Order: sequence, then C-alpha cells, then structure tokens
Amino acid sequence: MSALAMLLKKEGNNVCGSDINYNNDINCLKNNKICVFKPPNYEKIKESDVIVVSSAISENDKELMFAKTNNKKIISRGQLLGDISSHYEKTIAIAGSHGKTTTTALIYNILKVAGKNPTLHLGGELAFEDTNCILGEKEYFITEACEYKDNFLFLKPYISVITNIEPEHLDYFQTFKRELLSFSKFESNSKIVIKEDKSYKIKNVNHRYNGFVSFDVINKNNKKIHLDMKRYEEVIAKDCIYAIRVCKELGIRDDLIKLGIESYKGVKKRFQKVNCQILKNVYVDYAHHPTEIQNAIKTAKKSFKNKKIVVIFQPHTYSRTKLLFKEFIKSLSNADEIILYKTYSAREEECMGLSEYDLYKEFLKINKDCFHFSNINCLLEFLKEENSNEKIYLFLGAGDLPDKLNKISFLT
Repeated sequence: MSALAMLLKKEGNNVCGSDINYNNDINCLKNNKICVFKPPNYEKIKESDVIVVSSAISENDKELMFAKTNNKKIISRGQLLGDISSHYEKTIAIAGSHGKTTTTALIYNILKVAGKNPTLHLGGELAFEDTNCILGEKEYFITEACEYKDNFLFLKPYISVITNIEPEHLDYFQTFKRELLSFSKFESNSKIVIKEDKSYKIKNVNHRYNGFVSFDVINKNNKKIHLDMKRYEEVIAKDCIYAIRVCKELGIRDDLIKLGIESYKGVKKRFQKVNCQILKNVYVDYAHHPTEIQNAIKTAKKSFKNKKIVVIFQPHTYSRTKLLFKEFIKSLSNADEIILYKTYSAREEECMGLSEYDLYKEFLKINKDCFHFSNINCLLEFLKEENSNEKIYLFLGAGDLPDKLNKISFLT
C-alpha cells in the first residue's frame, strides 16, 4: 500500500493514508510527505475522490462504511495496482509463495544496471535505499503479484514469474485446489510465463570465509554464469535463475545480468544483519511460512557452522498457525533454541485459529528447548541474560516485533 501511495504521489496526486499503526516511522512515506492518520478520520474520507482499500480491511470497517454511505469511489489495492500497471508498455509480475520480493528486486537491479530505468513496486524495502517504490520510465513496470484475495488477477503481465506454489492464504482460498486455480488464471492473463525449469542447475555452491555464498548457474544449453553474492542465503540461487530467465527474455546481455545480480544489495528483513544493543550476531528475516523458516535456519547453519541457532519467532495470524501447525513445529524444530513471541493478529481474532502459546505447549510435549513471552519487556529481560557470542540470533516473522525493537533502539 505504501508503494502504491508513493507512485500516486509521484504522478502528481494528493495522497494520505489511514492505518492502525499510524505512528510507525515508515521512512519512504515520510520522505515523500505522505501523512498517515489514526483511524477513523472521516474528514479525510470526505475530502478524497478515491478510497483505496487493502485486503486486510474488513467489510464492517468504520471508515469503509462511511465511504460507502457518502457514495465515494472505492477500489481495492489489487484494482489500483492493475490500473497503474496498465500505463506501462511491459509489466513484469512476480508471483509465488516464496521468493517474490527478492526475485522482483533482482530483476529491477539488473534492468537498472542495463540502463533501462524501470519502475519498481516492491513488497519490502530495498536495503540502503529506504524505499519500496522507484518511479522510472514507462517501458518496464516490475511488481510483486500477491495472490491473496486474487489481487494478482487484476494484472495483465507481459512476463509473469511463478516461483513456487504452496498452501498459503487458506483463510481466503479454503483449499489448495482453489489456490492452484487462481494461479492458473494468473498464467492465462500473461503473455510469457516463467516457472520452474529443472534443466537450469545450481552447481559449485560455496559459503566463503565471511559466510557469503557463490555458485554457478548453468542453463539448458550448458552455458555457465558464475555469481559471487554479497549475501548469506543459498536459497537466493533459485531467485537468481528466475531473474536471469526474465532478463534473457528481455534481451539483456549476460555481462550486464551478472553485474546486476552481483551488485544486488538485498532487501530489508531478508536475512538482514542488524545491530543490537546487547546481542551479538543478530539477523532479521521476514520468514513467516514453515518453508521460509526452514530455509532461514538452514542458511544460518551453513553460514555459521560452529554456532548454535536461536530463533525468536512471532507467528503471523491465528489462521495460518492453525492451518500449518504441524509444519511450523517441524521447521522450527531445526533450531537449537526457540523463543516464541505473541502472535501478530493482523486482521484476525484469536478464535479464528491457534496462537504462539499453542506452539509452545506442543514443543513442551516433545521436550524441545523453547520459551514463550507475551510481554515485550519480559522478552527483553530474557534476551539480556541470553546473550552469547557462540549463538546466532534469528528474529523471524512478518509481524511487528522488529519494528517494536527498532523503536526502542534495541535493534537498529
């Protein structure tokens, strides 16, 4: 939503926002002088010509109901994204359960290095740039395509990428079969579709002395591109394959593709090393699905072989915890120590599923080294006692814990 707000502002529109986290310091919005107000703000609704509603907003939201009563034009986030993308010659849309943000950012960086000046709409913030939106020229529009509530079906991509599909957002889809059907519709809206191709291989993976990873990408014609990444994650290799295939479709030279990937600086909260007041070796990752959690722990174990891995996890929504409960237990069990923090509810009530406390009780049953905190001050006190240079601390989840810790300068 913040990236869409900035795109509209940069195109000359007056834009403001309403959010329960209205006092969050979102740098990209502040830098573009976009105000976010505490809801409900009926005066702003009255002043507005168009109301854009995110998928997290319920039908009985006070501001939404007020907008309907006052006959305001109301569109969804997905509709707005589809409309904006139609202003560009070629939309490149990246969908899938995992890897969307990294793949999107990689493609953007390659096209930028190649001098194409693309426009970017990203689901995370680019590292070192404090933004999730870049307004470029009208040839290329690169965007994440979110499947939640079928938002991605408003897009008509020139190239679509589907990184992978796993059961996700089942609070909306209800069944995996219905989710697959939506992805099929997304494919049919696209001129070119890029999916997994097993003829592309990753070989010679090497975690260097500093933990950074290098590897070779070998295509179906047995042609090799060697990549030295300034990243820890081995899983990024798959994202690189998708970025390479997209850019080859667009006619970008191999040397520019290599330069674009190797100069990639990452996205915030994607195995991001951060400074911490009292803990050493701290990394933050957006992982909130069992597969992503497993990959984050795997990356930490391969990059830091002689250290114990401590995971501080905040589940995202009660329904996801319930639907993927066994998978969460399995993936988190790969850590040496687990610390659970209270569930980020987002749009839900606790009665809609299970919480972090249910995960905690299950870990107690299997005698796993696990701790549980619902109060942030208690968590902080525990972490102060926990500090060890022999451990790697992974803060995982898509909730508000990193932002809370950042606000009190615990994480920076």
